[in-house]
Amino acid sequence: GLEIDSNALYGQKNELASLSDWYQRPTSQNDEFVVIVGSSGVGKTTLANRFEKFVTDTGGIFISGKFDQLKQSVPFPAISCAFNEYCNFLVSDVGS
Repeated sequence: GLEIDSNALYGQKNELASLSDWYQRPTSQNDEFVVIVGSSGVGKTTLANRFEKFVTDTGGIFISGKFDQLKQSVPFPAISCAFNEYCNFLVSDVGS
């Protein structure tokens, strides 16, 4: 039968290339962030996971947050989640 690699990035090679190019471009001392948006089921998480691998493989720090419809009472849940992840990274980095 036909086997489909569930890790394949169908139709998003251009988006991943754009993110990779953006990440590698020279920057000033300013920190920057990127937001991936789109309709449900279009592959945002897969794209983010691939970009995370690229960033961490090149020595960068990658944090992420995801909107959760069940946590609508929390303001800016994705940003809150991402900063919580970053704080955990900083704490673990200090301990190592």
